[in-house]
Amino acid sequence: MLAENLNPASQTGEDQASSEFASRWAHWGRVQTGVVEVVKTQGWSTTQEKFDAETLSNLILANDYLRAGDVVYSADNKALKLSDLITADDIIPIMAARAKARAGEEMAAGYPDVSNLHKRILDGALRGWMSLCCAPEFFGVENIQPHKVTDLDLDAAARVVIGGAQ
Repeated sequence: MLAENLNPASQTGEDQASSEFASRWAHWGRVQTGVVEVVKTQGWSTTQEKFDAETLSNLILANDYLRAGDVVYSADNKALKLSDLITADDIIPIMAARAKARAGEEMAAGYPDVSNLHKRILDGALRGWMSLCCAPEFFGVENIQPHKVTDLDLDAAARVVIGGAQ
């Protein structure tokens, strides 16, 4: 699919407003939402910054200095949506400003004149490119909660090691 010769519609004489055009040109820009969703739903941290431990036991095992009474933090992971990173609405004004700077205000007035369909095609292309080339492998967090480590937590982490479940 990537080796396909993609000639712009302006070169092929194709009607850019047609739904056939949209489906043919946006097919590679479609992204399954699962591409960037984070599987784990909760993270644990000692610092409120990097919630990379999937369980409290994993956090305790990775930080052997933790003792009963120490405070650690849990948070709900929030997957990033590619559309939160960049969209056609971010790019189109930049194109307009650069056209005006290079060709003059009068010559570039109204450029680029794109329809909602054209914006959707660009959005699809951006999502496709991001999913192939730079999909986030990180996540945001919300609902950060402190947790005081207990002796039971330490015992549970020890059982993980003894049981070989780590």
